Parts: sequence; C-alpha cells; structure tokens
Amino acid sequence: MAKIIATINEKGGVGKTATATTLAYLLSKRGHRTALIDFDGQGHSSIILGVINTNKLEVTINTMLRKLVEGEPLPALESYIFKSANGVDLIPSNSQLFTLERNLCNVDFREHILSQYVDTIKDNYDYIIIDCMPQMGTPMINVMMCADSIIIPTQAELLSAQGLAEILKHYQLIKKNSNHSLRIEGILITMDSPNTILSAQVNDMIHRGFADKVPIFKTHIPRSIKVAESVGYHQTICEFRPENPAAIAYEQFTNELLAGTHRKTAERSA
Repeated sequence: MAKIIATINEKGGVGKTATATTLAYLLSKRGHRTALIDFDGQGHSSIILGVINTNKLEVTINTMLRKLVEGEPLPALESYIFKSANGVDLIPSNSQLFTLERNLCNVDFREHILSQYVDTIKDNYDYIIIDCMPQMGTPMINVMMCADSIIIPTQAELLSAQGLAEILKHYQLIKKNSNHSLRIEGILITMDSPNTILSAQVNDMIHRGFADKVPIFKTHIPRSIKVAESVGYHQTICEFRPENPAAIAYEQFTNELLAGTHRKTAERSA
C-alpha cells in the first residue's frame, strides 16, 4: 500500500512542483513504484513529466473526481494513466481542476473525494506524490485528508517564510479534527542563495520560529536557472543536469527523507 506524500504551500513560486516531480522521479529511479497526482489546475507537473498540451487531455484527475461525485464507475487505471519517460505514472491535470471547489460545494463529505480516488489506486504503488495548488480551500483540505504526510517547500525569502504559520494552523486543525495520522515530513528550504544576507536572515528566522515545532530538512535546494530551463525539455533537474548543484541537493534531500534523519534531529531538539 502506497505512502502518500503531498507538497503543500499556499504561496506559488516556491519550488513546490519542482520538488514533487523531482522527488517522484528519484523514488522511481531507486526502484519504487511511484505515481504523481497533479492536483493543480496549472498542470505544471504534467508538463514536466511530458504532457505537451494539458488542455487537450481527455482524462484528468478532475475527470476521476467528477465520476466519483456522480456515482459512475472509474475506468481501469492502465486506460488513462500517463506513462512518463522517467518511470513515474502520472495522473495529469489541466485548467478544468479550477472548477473543483465550485463543483463540490453541494457534495456530502466533499473533503474526502480525493481520498476515495486514491483508495482505488494505492495498492499499485509504493509512493504516491501529490502536487497541490497554491491556495487553501476545499482542494487543499482534500489533500490533507488524503495524505500520510506533507512536505512544505519554502523559498528563502521573507514573504514565503511568513506564510508558514498559516499552513501550520490549517495542518493542526485537520490533524486534530479529521486526519489524526497526518504528519509533516518537514520544511524544505528552496531557491536558497546561501551567500546572501537575506537568505541567511530568512533561514535563521525559519529555524528560530519553527525548529521546535516542525522538522526542517538539513538539505537546502540552491537557486539555479537550470531548474526553470529543464521544464522546456519536459524533465526534472536531476534528468536534465544531474551534476547541477540543485540536482545534487535534491538527491541529498531524498536520502534525508527516506532515512528520516531530519525528524530524528527535530525530536532531539524538542
């Protein structure tokens, strides 16, 4: 049965999609059966994993959720899954997903629709990674209700870091009242420029404000233009430029995630 990990941040442009797609690729590369659910109407994860035009897709995650709401049977997984070149099974997304909140407004138990879908596929995988849209609402609540754990990518800039408290508030409410087993894998600092004063100040602020509450990954992902360039080639940074510092950092982050050393460090400091 799959472990379900979601990348979450209410702010866009913090490396959330890069983290989700790269983590999925590295897990697959290491022999784990891995699926990625693109749960953002922008469809950026789908593009990175090889979908040329997301708005021409006939079947997306939105299709599956609509069928569940309407009580229709789901098609066989192999009939709609997108087999990416890097070994990850993709459940793609496009702009139709932006209608999800409106479509679920009168649905009973609407916070569990994504969980119902994931229950139909999780026996096929070791890991299911979910890339979330950058906003709180019914879609993100669905993700938190569904996930076993979440990763919070946070850009090493002030406005990105200031949003952490709001995310943690929503997390604590859902963990307390609904998904009691949900946990935070950790805060992942992305787009880091370690030689700048601002980056050092933000990193210090995050550690002072959250280290006693939430695990923080020791690995930071450095800023690199090659991460953005890799999208044009429908590849993650680890495929496009494996020797790039950001690619090396994502490998180290994945090692840290699988070993759980960041959580042990947090437990010792608590």
